[in-house]
Amino acid sequence: MKIFSAVAAVLFAATTTLALVGTANAADEKPLPITTGTADTDQSGFGIMACTGHGHSNKDSRSGQLFDGSNVNIRRGPHVGCTSDGQGQLSHNADYHCYAIGDAVTRNGVTYTTWTYLRDTTTGVQGWVSDSLLDLNPSGATRGSLEPC
Repeated sequence: MKIFSAVAAVLFAATTTLALVGTANAADEKPLPITTGTADTDQSGFGIMACTGHGHSNKDSRSGQLFDGSNVNIRRGPHVGCTSDGQGQLSHNADYHCYAIGDAVTRNGVTYTTWTYLRDTTTGVQGWVSDSLLDLNPSGATRGSLEPC
């Protein structure tokens, strides 16, 4: 009975984790955003120590005016509690590098759990931006980089 309980607890935890980060549309593809219809929120579940040590590399060749708003924070990690080193503007050009899973951010009733590492080529500031604040990709299903870090 104890083994069954332990297995059930592990399965429940795995299912809960998958529900929180959304589902990918195929193996190894970027998780799709989840339409929730809820108010805009930043759901940080990480402490300030989570702001360092996130690996990234320049795998994505997409660049241009990619911010979907002004005063978009460019952070040291993919979490809303991380320090912002600058802000992107609608008129700024950006160079995408890659994406990672981070804090859930809801904008206009859609929750995103992916963050893109980018360089604002107008200011030179580099860092993480919630995909909720970046332009839609040509497919229209996701925002931000399509290349995993």
